[in-house]
Order: sequence, then structure tokens, then C-alpha cells
Amino acid sequence: MIETIRTFTALSEEFVELFMKHHPVAATEAGIHDYDHLLPDDSPDGLKARAAWLRDLDQRLVASVPWDELPLEPRVDFALLRSRIAALKADLDEVKVPQKNPGLYLDRAFNAVHLLLARSFAPLDERKEAAVARLMAIPDYLESVRPNLKQVPPQLLESSLDMAAHGPTFVDEVVRTLLRQFPGEAERLEHAGNRARSGFLHFHEWMDKELKPKAAGTFAIGERWINYKLEREHMVPYTCAELEKVGREHVAHAQVLLDDEARRHDPDSHWRELIEQGRERTPEANWLREAYVAEMDRARRFVAERRIAPIPVGERLEILDTPVFDRGMLPYAAYQAPAPFDADTTGVFYVTPIDIRRSKAEQAAQLGAHCTPALPIIALHEGYPGHHLQLTHSNRAATRLRRIVHSDVFMEGWALYCEELMWEQGYFTADPLTRLFQLRDLLFRACRVVVDMGLHSGRMTPEQAIEYMVEEVMLDQHVATAEVRRYCMTPTQPMSYLVGKLQILELRSEAQRKLGARFHLHDFHAAILASGTIPLALVREELWPRLGVA
Repeated sequence: MIETIRTFTALSEEFVELFMKHHPVAATEAGIHDYDHLLPDDSPDGLKARAAWLRDLDQRLVASVPWDELPLEPRVDFALLRSRIAALKADLDEVKVPQKNPGLYLDRAFNAVHLLLARSFAPLDERKEAAVARLMAIPDYLESVRPNLKQVPPQLLESSLDMAAHGPTFVDEVVRTLLRQFPGEAERLEHAGNRARSGFLHFHEWMDKELKPKAAGTFAIGERWINYKLEREHMVPYTCAELEKVGREHVAHAQVLLDDEARRHDPDSHWRELIEQGRERTPEANWLREAYVAEMDRARRFVAERRIAPIPVGERLEILDTPVFDRGMLPYAAYQAPAPFDADTTGVFYVTPIDIRRSKAEQAAQLGAHCTPALPIIALHEGYPGHHLQLTHSNRAATRLRRIVHSDVFMEGWALYCEELMWEQGYFTADPLTRLFQLRDLLFRACRVVVDMGLHSGRMTPEQAIEYMVEEVMLDQHVATAEVRRYCMTPTQPMSYLVGKLQILELRSEAQRKLGARFHLHDFHAAILASGTIPLALVREELWPRLGVA
């Protein structure tokens, strides 16, 4: 057994080390800073080398590690590693994401620079040097990936053109940010900015002139590969068709709950009318960030006082204005988790100030996203006991593998579960319509399941998906279009919120049955949070020993 553990540990560590070498932007995000000055080798040869490494590693895992000889936690890690390798191999060899989606490379180029400036893991002078190196590398990087993209589906191309159009503005703001701190390096910083700006412009021009005329094919990965991802990557007990049915059932259930809640408030008003009324109640635009500071503090105190879930010692969450260079891509708010391997354990919740340069109607729409009934839901989802609390626990998982492998079903499912949990515990007291908004968001997540499965099985067109989201969830046309574009690029991610919540609720019910009077919510949450952000089927394997259940 000891030799088996040693062999597996070595292969697991190899995966972590070489994954970071192949994905230097992901390494920066994880807090491994050996590659901060680099962009990945996503050229055709680079992708071939990556695929060959994954195939070889998987073969060595199967040949040299008798998994049934491993103790419980290494055995779970073995299943986690094989699951992750299978997902990466499928995306490279079968689904062919790098051949279909230019946005993949644009996203890496943006994040490569954003992460260096947004995280204070080293003195700014050091981070500036890495940022300059990456800015300089952007043109060559985007040039190197062109041979991968011989023919791109129209929907993915359209989204990628929009992303590339943000590039020059993003670079301009990055350079301005650096110039304020390093005015003596103006010539060098402006040169790096000019190179990066030209890289985005030329890539946009190439996509528009070369790819657009021959855009064809489908973004849909097909039912076979949806089922593969559901089984191997997410480890959920559904096929595509079964999951679409589950989604539709929960759409209907959420609508019943919404109708009942609306009648409780006003028997003469439909829930849609009440949602519209609630959107008009907003914080003062100039005090938006302060409203989130107060709500995050209230949520944290509530979780601690009610002993809902353990709050990790030393964790911190800062609420800051979104950096100027990120505001074009983050019009509302965003959470940035602390990196698992950085010393600083501070998470950041960014709030984008209302843009006074926009029209009054646009400003009102931007502020309406933070309306008083919805603000507590956003705060608990992103902060306590949602993403920040869960990911801070995950960053302390027992193995390096668990710290870098994240399951969307666990992560997003946990945050959605927390919305229901905090209502159950009596948190929704600040505004009488908060429960209604929470149920509307539940409907939104159920609709995502239907659309995710429908789009990628080919049973629903993007136009039908947009209409569905407008009609069912009250999204405006622009927001619905942006949502559906994202779903086209991220198969099986949109379903993760509702599916994860349902799995956590199933585990909680099972724990209540097995433990009876010994069940305590705090202890249950501590037990599932201890596993890291791994598929919930694997969390289940470790849950019962932690709870003292045979």
C-alpha cells in the first residue's frame, strides 16, 4: 500500500506541476508564480504536446496505480485526477474547443494581465515587469493560435469579435494605471501597450476578414459529448435528456413558488409586476460600494452567530471599486477568490461604480441590478456563506491537486444552495421582496439547465434560447443575448448551479436520516467543505466518516 501511495502521489504532483507549466495564466491564478511572465503555448504543436502528455499520464496512472489499494482520501484523489484528465483530453481531442473558440485565447490574454495587477501577491514593481512581458507577448500569442482556427461557428465568432473589440480599451486603461505609479517608464510602458493593442486589433481584423466569410459549423457539442461530460467530468447521475426534463420540472416548480409568494404580498399583482417594482428600489449610486460593505458584514455576522458554517480563521473579504481597466468587461460586480498558493488569503468583491457618462436610462439599469431586494442575495451568494467562504475552505484542502481542480457543480451549486439556506435560517429581513427575488433567481437557474441541454443537443437554437430567457426570466433582450452567447461557449457549465444545489440537498437529507438527533447543520457543512471543490459524488465518499456514520 505504501508504494502505491508513493506512486500515485508522484503522478498527482506531476500533473499539478506540468498543468501549471502548460497553463501559465492558470498558474498565476492559483498563486504559482514561476510562469508569471509567460503566455501559454497554444500553437498547434503546443496543443499536440499537451494532448500527448495527458494521454501518457493517464496510461501510467492506470498501469501503475491499483486504486483499490489506496486509502479513502488518496482513492478520491485518484478518481478526481482521472476525471480531470478525461475532461481535458475530451476538450482537446474530441470536442475540439481550441479549434472552435477564438474567445478561449482572448480570455487568456485578458486574464494574463488582469491577474497580475488585481492581486497584490508581490510588490507592484515585480508584477509590473511580468505584466509588461505579457503585454509584449500578446501579438505573437494571438498570431500563433490562428492555425488552430480554420473554421469557427458563427455564434462563437460573434462573441469573440466582441471580446477582441474590448482589447484596446482594456490595454489603454492598464497602461494608464501603470503610468500613474511609474511615470519615469512612460516610453517603455507605452511601447508594451502599443504592441498589445495592435495584437488585439490585428486579431479582430483577421477574424472579421478571414474567419467571418467562412464561418460555419455548430457550437453544439452534441448529446454524446454532453453525456460524456456529465458522467466523467461532473459525475452527475443524469443524461442530457434526463437533465433537460429535470430542468423543466424545476422551472414549473419555481413558477408555482413565485405565484404563491406574490399572492402573499399582493393578491392583485403578478410576481413579474412586483419584480419590476422591486428593481426601482435601489441604494444611492454614490454609496453603492458602502451598501455592499454593510450587507457583507451583516451576512458574515449572521453565519457566525447562527453557527451555519465554519468561517476559516484568518479569512478576509475586501469590497472594492472595480479597477478602471476591468470596468468594460465587468459592468456590475464580480468576486475574485484568493489564490490557493498565495500567502494572502484575502478575497475581493468588486463593485463597478455607476458610469455617469452613460444616459440616465442606462445608469438606472446598471443601478437596478443592485436593487435593495436583490442586494442581500448577491452578498450571500458571493460572500458569506457563498463563494468566498467555500473557496477559502477549498484553498486549504489536503492536497495540491484538490486546490487547483474546481468542480462547477460543487462551487456554483453551493452558492445557489446558500440562497435557499439563508432564507430557511431567517436572513431575508432587510426587504420584504427579497424572497421573491431569490425565487426568481431560482427560476433563472432552472431555465439555464433547459437552455444548456437544449443548445448543445441541438434541440434549441440560440434565437429560441434568447426568447425563452426573455419570456421566462424577465431578462431584457441585451442581457439574454449575452447570457446565451456565454452558454454556447461553455457547455454543461450553466446547468451546474441547480444540479449542484439538488445534490447538496440530497446529501443533507441523507445525513439527517442517518444522524437523526445528532445532525447539526454546522457540522454537515464543515464536513462537505473540507473536501475541496470536487465533484459531489466524491464528496459523498468522504462525508460519512467525517460525520461518524458507518
